[in-house]
Amino acid sequence: MSDRTGSGLVELAILETLIAATAGRPGSHVVCTKAVAGIAERIGLGPRYGYEVLLDLARPWIIPVPAVSVVGNKGDRDFPEAAEPEYTECRPSHVGQLILEAEAHRLAPVPVGIINGTTYRGGMQPPLEPFRVLAALRRLLADPRTPDSDVLAIVGVPYSTAGCELTGDLDALMKGRRAVIRETARITITGVPVPAAPAEPAAPAQRRTAVTAVGYMSTGPRPLRHPAHLVIESLPTRTSNPQAEQAIISRVHLRSWPDSHHPQTGDPGLPIEDITDYASAGTDVRILIALRRGADPAAVRDQLAAIDGITTEATWKFPAPPASMLRSWADRYRGEDIAASLAGLEEAISRDRRRERRHR
Repeated sequence: MSDRTGSGLVELAILETLIAATAGRPGSHVVCTKAVAGIAERIGLGPRYGYEVLLDLARPWIIPVPAVSVVGNKGDRDFPEAAEPEYTECRPSHVGQLILEAEAHRLAPVPVGIINGTTYRGGMQPPLEPFRVLAALRRLLADPRTPDSDVLAIVGVPYSTAGCELTGDLDALMKGRRAVIRETARITITGVPVPAAPAEPAAPAQRRTAVTAVGYMSTGPRPLRHPAHLVIESLPTRTSNPQAEQAIISRVHLRSWPDSHHPQTGDPGLPIEDITDYASAGTDVRILIALRRGADPAAVRDQLAAIDGITTEATWKFPAPPASMLRSWADRYRGEDIAASLAGLEEAISRDRRRERRHR
């Protein structure tokens, strides 16, 4: 890991390759085939692996502050498969350019590694919310005696790039200890009332017909045949919308047995009438769910949250308590013009996010 930016060697090699390929011209892009060939030549990372790493460095639902900007289909929550590298172009993002400036000592260090962590590449250090990290560092620069409790109050708990709920022993994690953390999709109850269950239970054949109806649910915006009772508004980082839909539908299919129970597990299946992916943009998650008559929305929400992929689990650990990490970083570089580099990083993050919104 780089001392000045916290970036990994692979990330730095990719950025150096891109800046060389674009001759350092701001705003210039290079075809990704040329980029991955340059990455392979520089560090021996094969084109297939190099392309995936490059794309992950550009995906805002994977990494809090992307270091790469990609023009073209880099994959999204609906269709994870990206276009082939000959059909996409890339360059360092504004944050990526700042990283290279800091590495070349033309700019004071920037805390990109503290913000991004390492979980996006399979490591254990979780990310932190970018602007809260910058606010905490400014507080420490202004007052080195700021108590750790105040620093933690500013920086907050780990940041879910996908907008999910994090649960587990977060207190232990923030004290620098290893903890198992669960990332769970945000599932809201719409308030639309669920009709009461029919007085007489449906015949087994009718139940099988209802299940068959669920089977032809398809992805892509289309009107629900029934009002939505639940909305899935986020998914864990590595779960795509179609994967979530199929995981849910497979649980509904358990109702196809005549007694409505799985013969081995006794699982009655999910009482879902209809489901559709209604995301308005590629990086968004919006899955609408209509329930069967008599279903309890709160109970179904809990059942959905228990599905693998709707909730994921991982072991996380900071190298040191986050308050200590930030204090150490501020003390180490206090002699340099840190205020300017923090302001530059804040502006770079904002510019990259505005660009991402424009190109959705």
